[in-house]
Amino acid sequence: MAKISNFIGELRRRNVFRAGAAYTVLAWLTVQVADILLETFSAPPWIMKVVVVALAVGLPVTLVLAWLYELTISGIQRTEDVIPEESITYVTGKKLNFAIIGVLTVAVAMFAVDRFVWQQQNQSSANDSSIVAVGVLPFNIESRQIAPFFGQLSSDVTRLLQRSSRIRTASFDAIDALPANASPVEAATRLGVRYLINGAIGKTANAIRLKVSLFDRDAGEVVWEREFEDAHLQQTTNAVANEILLEIHGGPVAPAADDGDPEAYAIYLRAKQQAALSRMSDETERLYREAIAIDPRFAPALASLCDFLAGRFGTKRTTADFEEAERVCHRAWTIDAQSPVVQYALGSLYAESGQTEKARDAFASSLEINPGALNAQVAIAATYHEDDPELAENLLKRIIEQHPGSPNAYLSLQYLYWKQGRYAEAVEEMRWVARLLPDDEGVTFRLSSTMILAGQFAEAKALLIPLVENDSVDLGSVNSNLATILFFEGDFAGAAELYLGAIEKEPEDPLYYRNLGDAVWHMDSPEEAQLTFLEAIRLADRQLAINPDDSYALSSVLVSAASVGDVERYERARQKMIEKWESDPQTQYDFAIAASRLGEMEMAQDHARQAFELGYPVAFLRADPDIAASGATFRGPD
Repeated sequence: MAKISNFIGELRRRNVFRAGAAYTVLAWLTVQVADILLETFSAPPWIMKVVVVALAVGLPVTLVLAWLYELTISGIQRTEDVIPEESITYVTGKKLNFAIIGVLTVAVAMFAVDRFVWQQQNQSSANDSSIVAVGVLPFNIESRQIAPFFGQLSSDVTRLLQRSSRIRTASFDAIDALPANASPVEAATRLGVRYLINGAIGKTANAIRLKVSLFDRDAGEVVWEREFEDAHLQQTTNAVANEILLEIHGGPVAPAADDGDPEAYAIYLRAKQQAALSRMSDETERLYREAIAIDPRFAPALASLCDFLAGRFGTKRTTADFEEAERVCHRAWTIDAQSPVVQYALGSLYAESGQTEKARDAFASSLEINPGALNAQVAIAATYHEDDPELAENLLKRIIEQHPGSPNAYLSLQYLYWKQGRYAEAVEEMRWVARLLPDDEGVTFRLSSTMILAGQFAEAKALLIPLVENDSVDLGSVNSNLATILFFEGDFAGAAELYLGAIEKEPEDPLYYRNLGDAVWHMDSPEEAQLTFLEAIRLADRQLAINPDDSYALSSVLVSAASVGDVERYERARQKMIEKWESDPQTQYDFAIAASRLGEMEMAQDHARQAFELGYPVAFLRADPDIAASGATFRGPD
């Protein structure tokens, strides 16, 4: 004990503890500064990781140097060479104490200002009794010639109004879901707003005119109306928003607390317009990044980029997208935690990573800040898909009853039915979406996917072939779904070629590699398929590091591990799936495939029958070569 006590005393004398504490505090400050600077210069995410790793490695180095060397009046010398009577470690220790206290004081001050000043200001602004709710209806465009150029004008006015800290606008989804014949009073009531803004755009010989009116639900009449010329100019849009604000509040209106750079905001509006045309396009991403490059503290643009990246991760499974989305969302939250856009983006990020409770809380916060936001209502209902399917179904049906023109609620209900094996009902929900969005090829693709699960191969194939030939939907799932039909038709070579096309579009999706391995396996090439299955396992492990409950990734590990004879990995994946989704028909189907690959034919038959009893498409079960190899049979029509 005496030796330990002496050693600790020597550590104190040599200021090793103080040096470590000072280094830790300064490293924390360096990380905060680096976070701001790297964000300002749009540096790639890996640079921040290098900084953190380098600082972590530097700590033990600092401790060793503090032990070996000492600062003296003559400079830095080895500790063993310093005469004890000439040592000034106590002076150095005091300086280190002052440095630590100074940096900690700055840190506490920053936290206090952020917690008790900035956030309180945001909350008081959000809860101000002078906040007025407004709904901007789509403007009527009287000429087909100009319709393509002015379809987003009402959205532009909405976003300009949102810049005021005293205005709350109804969501676009809620407005789109209004009945076509709703009266102004009924529309305002459904949206939960006091004012409705309507407009009409017309073309004359010399100009394009915009007529705008303001309806007051409390007064029951139009209280303001004005006609503007040159509707195509940004100045006109600005004038419309400013005059409406003056009319509502009866005087000059203070701008939002953090209006940001006007140029960045204009680019952000263009990004939103582009997103309305094609949400996941490269141009949408480019515009978000351009707005952030101009104003790195523009929270709505950061949040929108986060939501974009999280959405792309959900379809393409690119881990770099998720990692950047985490960083961007965190940055947006630190700037404006009270923004409904920021809270919704956080919810999307949490949902993708399997953090359901956090996702639900974030969506609820978004809805609390912006009541009536239909996208947040649907998102909250979707968080109950796994935990409480009955509640999710009731919530979604209620939303559809209140907003029958909104496709998002139908899409969420379709996914719920698909998870429960209610494939015929899922097809019907997708048909409703297709009626609402008849020209949306993404909807056509999703309808075909649902038809496949319902065993409607011929109809699904007819929809998919044009999409693949035209390459009009940039999703690997289009190739994969058509490949699945060919696989069940026995055309394994054709299926393998299409699966390769899916991998080319989305090279980090483990499910495509697993499917490719299945096709190659049944081309009598198990050895060639082994490399593909191993790659599926590697990619699935990366997905599971983000979301340990990713059912697609676990399914890929289960079947791929069974196919290469890795029984230990197979058993781990199987146990996890039993705990989470034993009553899911897809899970039982995957168990049957994996058991068949391992040669456990009785087990494969048992799981195949359970999948059938839970509602898995009998057409799939009868057509699957692995199920057929097990000897399982099924009664009933396809």
